[in-house]
Amino acid sequence: MSIYKNAIASIQIGVEDYLSPDDRRKLSAVRNIFAGLLLLYKEKLCDLSPGYDKELFVKIDIRPHRDEKGEITYLAAGKSKKTVNVQQIKDRFSTLNVKVDWEVFDQINRVRNDVEHYYTVAPEPVIKEILAKSFILIKDFIYHQFQEEPVDVLGEDCWRELLQIADVYESEKKASVDSLAKIDWKYGTLERAVEFVRCPACSSDLIKTDDTVLYSNAVNFTCSSCGNPFSFTEVVSSCVAEAMYGESYIAMTDGGDEPYGTCPECGEETYVFEEGCCLSCEYEMQYGECVRCGAGLSLGDQINEGLCGYCQHLYDKMIDE
Repeated sequence: MSIYKNAIASIQIGVEDYLSPDDRRKLSAVRNIFAGLLLLYKEKLCDLSPGYDKELFVKIDIRPHRDEKGEITYLAAGKSKKTVNVQQIKDRFSTLNVKVDWEVFDQINRVRNDVEHYYTVAPEPVIKEILAKSFILIKDFIYHQFQEEPVDVLGEDCWRELLQIADVYESEKKASVDSLAKIDWKYGTLERAVEFVRCPACSSDLIKTDDTVLYSNAVNFTCSSCGNPFSFTEVVSSCVAEAMYGESYIAMTDGGDEPYGTCPECGEETYVFEEGCCLSCEYEMQYGECVRCGAGLSLGDQINEGLCGYCQHLYDKMIDE
């Protein structure tokens, strides 16, 4: 069976798993739908591979080779059967000018990872979200990259179920986005962070609020999926972490300062340096320089009430004596 047929079969089986009354198959639905999506991407790499090796671009290690005539081709290195991972697919699509909405893909991948690692039975709202967002990528990719009608490829039953899930989800998601847009979020980082709000009870991202105020941590939410009411204080730290994941990753891998830290006032990891305050309690650093030596003070130095770590050490030593 070809990669393409495997991809379609995996998606169809994923939908069947979702429709099953057996809750244990919900996780299988997530795995199969996501696997089908990745197989579609690998099939495209095969489609673009040179005639002498139609699976070349899905192989993990490719190296240039000069033949006896001096012509350069690319061959798979070694005998490994390992195929490209997600990052390699992204890299190769970039150089081959294959368009994918990677922002949506990354959202699906993060949610899928959480579901597989933290749930024995996946919450229904999260399954619907994954299927709805995957459907958008699947139908666009089949139509634009393989020039086929998705309904013909997936079959009417599979297409109808995915379309219905996507339509309902998109309608509720629009209502959620419109509701949250009524709040004046005050900080640019917070405006990005609120896009990652999820219900603490069921993990759904279909969140709404009746508040129409200037931001404070007293903003209240309601989950459209399970009806759970909760306040922003319950989720603000996870939202900031999601929104600033890219900046944090760059700081960790390339060096540089972390974009956010632990607030000395409320203890949440929501002090955003670019904003100059904590996005949970709006605490601002009180001390910028050491009153004794003039050294710049960090967020962690604030507990010393104007002294840097070294000067605080000297002070403590003097007191002990």
